[in-house]
Amino acid sequence: MVDQELSARLRQRSRQSGIWLGLAMGLAIFIALAGFIWLYGRLAPVFSDFVSRLPEATPTSVVTPEASPAAAVRSASSPTPVVTPQPSPTPAWQATHRVAQGSQVNFRSGPGTQYQVVAVLEPGTELRFLGEQEQVGNATWLHLELPDGRDGWIRTVDLELIRR
Repeated sequence: MVDQELSARLRQRSRQSGIWLGLAMGLAIFIALAGFIWLYGRLAPVFSDFVSRLPEATPTSVVTPEASPAAAVRSASSPTPVVTPQPSPTPAWQATHRVAQGSQVNFRSGPGTQYQVVAVLEPGTELRFLGEQEQVGNATWLHLELPDGRDGWIRTVDLELIRR
């Protein structure tokens, strides 16, 4: 009888120890995950040079104007004068690229991560391509200019081409 009581107490202790061990492991996993998320949030601007982003597809829609019956009657009854549009003056600075959607991007003084960060640009920031590109490792870097005249380099995977 003594052996059965001892055996029952040992099983009960074993269950309690298992429950406490499981709770401790769950807490440790939670703390590790929370620490990783916090650290990733703090270091995201540093790692943005090493993480490639695919450009997001933007839906486009085509609007076709419909002719009204009144417009058809007017065009058949009397000729309308043809107005030649005047060419609009082209701006001195015209954007060719923009920073891709995602996170902030480092605008560097040279083509590579070893160069100093000139500015940290938000997604959607417009830039003008200066005609120079350089292949560094597996990345192609473009020489670009901001509207305020500052120039720098960004990887092509962090950019979207502006189609006009």
